[in-house]
Amino acid sequence: MTRIAWVLGVLGVLLLVGTLAGVAFGPVQLAPKRLVMALFSTGDQTAEVVVWTLRLPRVAAALLVGACLGVAGAMLQLSTRNPLGDPQLFGIGGGAAIVQALALAGVVRLGPWGLMTLSVAASLAGAGIIALFASREDLGPSRLALIGVSVAALSVAVATGIMAHARVFSQQSLAFIGGSMANRGWQDTLPALPFLAVGMVLALVVAGRLGLLVLGDQIAANLGGDPRRTRLGAMAAAGVLGGAAVAVAGLVGFVGLLVPHLARALVGHDARALVLVCIPLGAALTLYADQVARLAFMPSEVPVGMITTILGAPLMIYVARRVA
Repeated sequence: MTRIAWVLGVLGVLLLVGTLAGVAFGPVQLAPKRLVMALFSTGDQTAEVVVWTLRLPRVAAALLVGACLGVAGAMLQLSTRNPLGDPQLFGIGGGAAIVQALALAGVVRLGPWGLMTLSVAASLAGAGIIALFASREDLGPSRLALIGVSVAALSVAVATGIMAHARVFSQQSLAFIGGSMANRGWQDTLPALPFLAVGMVLALVVAGRLGLLVLGDQIAANLGGDPRRTRLGAMAAAGVLGGAAVAVAGLVGFVGLLVPHLARALVGHDARALVLVCIPLGAALTLYADQVARLAFMPSEVPVGMITTILGAPLMIYVARRVA
């Protein structure tokens, strides 16, 4: 317990530092005095717009997306016994991606709350498909990963085709496919909060039973577990969280793969501890990746998904070699 407390404490400090960096730095330079005044809304309207309208919503989006993807990845890896589990690689967010592409193309015309709800529902459908395959004992980790990657590739192809047919502005398409927090406002993050809460609660509730699934469905059932119900609960949590993340930031890859592995290195294999640590760890990883994407090439920026892919792809190659 002491180790978990230390890890959470360090992650809390990292989140605080990252949040301050996200607010303080950017193309528009703000002196420390103006920054403090803007935080407390003391009359500097230009600084207030920069802080409260541009930077803080982006920081909030990065924190939310990272927490969602980190926990969704843990749910997938634990419930499928597959170390390659990732909401984007397994196509969990594929349905949400298609919904968002239809919205960008002007086919689906809904408000932020309606679009978020539809995205999560579509993501749950993708999670159901993966859960169906994961319940089959004859599918090993490599074959399940190939099925997931195929579902993800098909979803991205459909989403890309929709945007290409509608001639969506290329910068919008790039931001969506690559994953981006740029131009995210409070209207983008607030509708995701209820789904974040539901997904997190479901994940924490089911985490206590996920440890048995590592032993196999038959052994888990003999020990009094219900593998089918547990897996469905984990997949539902991954679907809700993955769909919310895609609706906010597009396709940010490899966060869900990388975070659970880092969490295991920090706190071991206990499912409850793993899920608990994945929340701030995923948030911190995505927040810092977004700061690099935003600040490294000022005044231009790159998709945050490019940074997370640079971090996560080598790990995927290493893990894939071990499970092949």
